[in-house]
Amino acid sequence: MAIVKPVLRAFDYAKVIEFYVEWLGFRVDWEHRPENTPFYIQISMGDIVLNISEHHGDASPGACVCIDSFEDIEAYHKKLIDKQYKYNRPGLEEAFYDPSILTVTVNDPFYNKIIFAGKK
Repeated sequence: MAIVKPVLRAFDYAKVIEFYVEWLGFRVDWEHRPENTPFYIQISMGDIVLNISEHHGDASPGACVCIDSFEDIEAYHKKLIDKQYKYNRPGLEEAFYDPSILTVTVNDPFYNKIIFAGKK
């Protein structure tokens, strides 16, 4: 089966690390950061893989990525809230399409939205 790797647009490497690595818990798999050029990095958390690019032709700000079947969504939500990240305090909500699914929606500093969804 093919693997899908969404590319999200970003504008500040330090903010990417603060948001995705330090707060959400992703790790940097690899990065391409030549001097005086836009960065491109791949991050992952378990089976979730995202590419983040500063290159203007790779993506547009304002994308939305839905991550389904996220295990232990309630514990993940608690972990995020406990970190007291001052720019984002997501709720834990029932999915409009299925009351047995909970969602956590976060907005990154570059107007991209990520929706984590998992069973109650």
